[in-house]
Amino acid sequence: MLLLWVGFWIISLPVVVHDLHTHRIPNVYLKILAVLTCIFIFFDGMGSIINLTACLICVSAFLVMGVGMGDIKLLALAFTIFNSQMDFSLTIFLLILLCSAVVHILIITTGTSRLPERIALAPSIFLAFALYFPAR
Repeated sequence: MLLLWVGFWIISLPVVVHDLHTHRIPNVYLKILAVLTCIFIFFDGMGSIINLTACLICVSAFLVMGVGMGDIKLLALAFTIFNSQMDFSLTIFLLILLCSAVVHILIITTGTSRLPERIALAPSIFLAFALYFPAR
């Protein structure tokens, strides 16, 4: 478990920086996170299939809304990690993610005085990931 969290936070910084500059998340970082997630799931288990199905529906909705594929993959990894904990609340995580994204949009809007067409979602995902732990 500690290996997963350490790897997750080490990889989060370059992912956030790259996403802020290019609005893309490189697959190399997602592959490293996927390997760490697979190792974690091997030892900890997959979790509830019902929650995983709800997460799949949520990811599909994000895909339909036009969220980038890197963000979709990162969310899928985060949902998989949280689902193995057995007490995962998708609603709370999505609410924290929404609040983080809104704050990110407000910060960008304050600096430029206009709404952005696209935002980097990785900072909001990692912030929601970090804020979800104390909330559960």
